[in-house]
Amino acid sequence: MTEHARLTARETQIADNFAQGKSYQDIAGQLSLAPSTVRTHLATIYRKLGVSSKLELRDAISANAQAQPVDPRIRLPEKPSIAVLAFENMSADPDQDYISDGISDDIITALSRSPWLFIIARNTTFTYKGANVDVRRVAEDLGVRFVLEGSVRRSGDRVRVTAQLIDGLTGGHVWSERYDAELTDVFDLQDEITRNVVASIQTVVHLNTIPEPVERASRPNLTVWELTMRSWHLLYEFTPDAYAHAKALLERALALDPESAEANMLLSLINHHVALMGFLPDPKPAMEAAYALGLRATQLDERNEYAHWAFGISCWGLMKYDESLAALNRAVELNPNCSLAYGSLGTLLGILGRSDEAILNQEIAIRSNPLDPSIFFRFSGLALAHYTAGRFEEAIKWAERAIHRKPGWYMAHFLLAASHDALGQHVEAQAAVQACKRVIPNIDIADLDRIPLYQATRMEELRARLRSAGFD
Repeated sequence: MTEHARLTARETQIADNFAQGKSYQDIAGQLSLAPSTVRTHLATIYRKLGVSSKLELRDAISANAQAQPVDPRIRLPEKPSIAVLAFENMSADPDQDYISDGISDDIITALSRSPWLFIIARNTTFTYKGANVDVRRVAEDLGVRFVLEGSVRRSGDRVRVTAQLIDGLTGGHVWSERYDAELTDVFDLQDEITRNVVASIQTVVHLNTIPEPVERASRPNLTVWELTMRSWHLLYEFTPDAYAHAKALLERALALDPESAEANMLLSLINHHVALMGFLPDPKPAMEAAYALGLRATQLDERNEYAHWAFGISCWGLMKYDESLAALNRAVELNPNCSLAYGSLGTLLGILGRSDEAILNQEIAIRSNPLDPSIFFRFSGLALAHYTAGRFEEAIKWAERAIHRKPGWYMAHFLLAASHDALGQHVEAQAAVQACKRVIPNIDIADLDRIPLYQATRMEELRARLRSAGFD
């Protein structure tokens, strides 16, 4: 086997298990992967080794074991890789280790649920507990790109938790945060901190692990995983060109593996955002494609929270609100740390007129993932919730924040203008309309139908206020 055809550590695990006769499901369960991900890896393994059957795979593995020199350094996995060290108990009482250990355990478990990450098991990382370690050496020893470390300090009935993510290649800080809370219920506290850390890390890691710019990712031998990861990056750009590029990458991924839940899910998201953000004159075909692809992703991997999230938001433009609510609730049930699901559930509850519940979910999403590039959706979701509750001053505040983050997001402009009009602030409402038209010259009240409110009377009232403010 040639140097370029070497398997990654994860691919070697999968190849060995499959050659020994284990099924996709057996391997998926052992390695905490989705069955579709195992199939994707096997397609890459067969291509790298130039084999076409399980017997040929077994022979190739045997030959490689004899010919391959031992590399003293562990190769980085294909996926973004993280080792979570035991959080340090900074309290005077060593009996408080249960808090720091519990938080570390919860974070490892939650991160392990992500199909996009490779996480070192607790039994390995906890061997470093209590030692004065060099993070870069830990990363090298364990073969990971990132190391998460932290500390817990209790003082009376209060606790402070700090966490920081270190790039094992450079030793530089990628992300850090501090959490202060009352120690009223230690389990609630652990859940909250876990949710916040995990949501932020997933976003930060996604944006820091692509080895080359997406615009240069045109080589023909990209794997399904690489194609989908690059599409995640493009999804966050929120431009027509980025989405066209992502669509091409994902079509390549599905040609390699039609049963990839991740590729189906991401193509659903691309179609949804193309329709939602007004990048097509007729959004209906893209909405229907997003719905079909999202449903397909949930069928391929029922336990993938991102698949349920994608399917849930694909329902909005088609007004399939019952299906959306069920899917988004399922996403949160599968992963209580999925900030995107919380935020989208908040938007849906705002669409349904359930304002207080909507605000609660949006606040969870914002608190747990303040670095989310799509946070303008969370801000406009809060604006919508306050608008439907008649709290127009609050709606104005959040709509302005959304516009500041994403000037081209028409829904925030609509809510800003309508809220000013509802307060009788006609000069401000007209100014909001003019500001919107400068950024989105072809804006039309009909664009409101891309995210229709559940109650027809509320939709008519919103349209009337937009016309009164000066929209056509």
